[in-house]
Amino acid sequence: MMKDKETISTKLIKHFYGIAGPLDEHARQEVNRIGNNAYLMLLGYVSLSTLVACFLAIRQPITAFEFLIASNLFVPIVLINSYVGISVYRLHLVDREVSVQNYGKSIQKSIIRAIGRAVYFGITMFIFMGVVDWLVDGTKLINFFTSGNKVIKYAFIGILYGGLMLIYDIRRTKKYHE
Repeated sequence: MMKDKETISTKLIKHFYGIAGPLDEHARQEVNRIGNNAYLMLLGYVSLSTLVACFLAIRQPITAFEFLIASNLFVPIVLINSYVGISVYRLHLVDREVSVQNYGKSIQKSIIRAIGRAVYFGITMFIFMGVVDWLVDGTKLINFFTSGNKVIKYAFIGILYGGLMLIYDIRRTKKYHE
């Protein structure tokens, strides 16, 4: 039997919505519904935030600019992503089903993925914040990257992120009996 190849758009949908298994018709309909709802929320947000920024800009253009930056970071990243994440979780679209015999191997793979995510996130945030401090405060990069406190701080942040991703991964792994 020949396996159908997934299109790039299907792979992107599965990646961004966190869907582990096949994207069947039911899952696609639910993802479309969630995406449409998120789009409508964003449309309302963009309209409202633009209106507020226009009124703020009349008297305080710097405040309007700061408002747009802060709200554009908070609303889409925190609120919309939370809605999408909770929605796909409640619909069990992110569940990864494994047999009872393979559950241990699945947890081991989750631990390995969590370690990789922790290392990646910790190093990425360490480099990113070093560059931000250099651009904003004029901190020398060598001073930032050789600071023991900074290394420990971002190692802890990476470990915390990896731990949270491990908990999430384990919670979405479901055992089934054959």
